[in-house]
Amino acid sequence: MGYRAFTTAEYSALRRQHNIMVLVGNGFDIQVTRRYASRFSPRYPAFYYYLLSRDFDSSNLVVQQMAAAKEDGEQNWSDVEAAIGRLITPEGGWHSADAVYEATLAIQAAFSEYLDLVAPPALLARVGEDSAKGSLAVKSMADFIGDVAKGSRTVGSFAFPEETNHYDLFNYLFVNFNYTPLLDDYVFRDAQQFRPQAHRYADRNFMFRPNPTNHPDGYGNQETGWSSYVRSEVIHPHGQQPIPRSLLFGMDAPDNLAPGRDPNRQLMKPYWAMNRIEYAHLFPDTRLFIIFGCSLGESDGWWWRRIYEALNRQTNDGTPMSELIIYWWSPVASPASREEVLGTFFASVAAALDEPKRASVEDRIQVVVYSDEIPPVFLATP
Repeated sequence: MGYRAFTTAEYSALRRQHNIMVLVGNGFDIQVTRRYASRFSPRYPAFYYYLLSRDFDSSNLVVQQMAAAKEDGEQNWSDVEAAIGRLITPEGGWHSADAVYEATLAIQAAFSEYLDLVAPPALLARVGEDSAKGSLAVKSMADFIGDVAKGSRTVGSFAFPEETNHYDLFNYLFVNFNYTPLLDDYVFRDAQQFRPQAHRYADRNFMFRPNPTNHPDGYGNQETGWSSYVRSEVIHPHGQQPIPRSLLFGMDAPDNLAPGRDPNRQLMKPYWAMNRIEYAHLFPDTRLFIIFGCSLGESDGWWWRRIYEALNRQTNDGTPMSELIIYWWSPVASPASREEVLGTFFASVAAALDEPKRASVEDRIQVVVYSDEIPPVFLATP
C-alpha cells in the first residue's frame, strides 16, 4: 500500500478508507495574493520585473532566454522552467547542462528572496485567520462534491459519492507544487474549525456531504451527511520557501530516465525530487485525484502521466477505479469548455497516451470550470 492503511485500532468504527490526492499549483497562490491585494504576485512576469528592478545579473542564461522570448512576442515568455528547457535545445543555443544549472542556482536564490515578499508572515496570518473563521479547510474537504454538481455536465457518471457512507475515512494528501506555505496555512485543521474527537464517546470528527447542492443526479440530498473521519497531510515535492536551497526549477524527465547517465539530469525536477522512489507508489492506491490551480504544463508531466495511468488501470479485485476532478479557472466572459480542458490534460500526457483507452478515461474525469465571480467551495478564498 502506498498510503498508510488505517484500521479500527486508530478509528474505532472505520468502514472504508478513501485516499484522495490533491495536486495544487500556482493558481492557488495567485488566487490568494489577488484576493488580499498583495503588492507582489507569484506570477513569473512579476518575478522577471523584480529581477530587473534589483539589477540582477543580466548575463544569467535563464534571464537572457526569458528576455529573448519576450522580445519575440512569445505568450509564455516569462516561464522560468520553459526557459531552462529551451537553453539545451538548438533554439536556445545548445548550452551545456552545467552552465544552465549554474544559472538556475542563481535564479533559485533570487526567487527565494522574492517569495519573502509574496508570502510575508502578515499574509500567512490573514489566510490562516480567515480559514479558521470560515471553516474553509473543513468545508473544502466536506463539500467539494457540490462543485462537481454545479460545474460539471457529467456528474451522473461520477461514481465516488456513491461509495461513501457513515464511518468512512477521507484521507487527503495535498501535493503542494507551490514553494510558499499559503496552502499549508489554509488547509491546516485548527482548533476553531476541527476537533480530533468532537463527541463525548464516538470518535467521529468529520461530516462528509455527498450531495450538498441537492443535484437530481446526485447521491442523497442536501440533508445527507456521513458521520465519518478526516485526515490530511501536505507535502512539497519541489521544495519550500523556508528552505531556500530546496526550491526546484527545471524540466520534466522521461519515464525511462537513466539517473546516473543522462547528461541533462541535473536540470530535471523528477531527478532531484526522486519522484519514482518517493511518490510513484501512491498512484495505484489513490481513489480520487483533484487538480487545482495547475496549468498542466510540460515541466510537471511526470505527475500527469502517473494520473493518466491510474485512471487507465483496470481492477480485477473489485477495488474501485480511480477518478479525477480538474478545477479550471477561466474568465467569466470567455469560459473554457470541458473539451478544451480535457484537450489540455491529454496533451500533457501524450507520451503515455493510448488513444483507444482515452474514451474510458474521459468518463472518469469531471471538469469544474470556475471564475472569480463564481468561485468553487473547494479552496475558495473569502
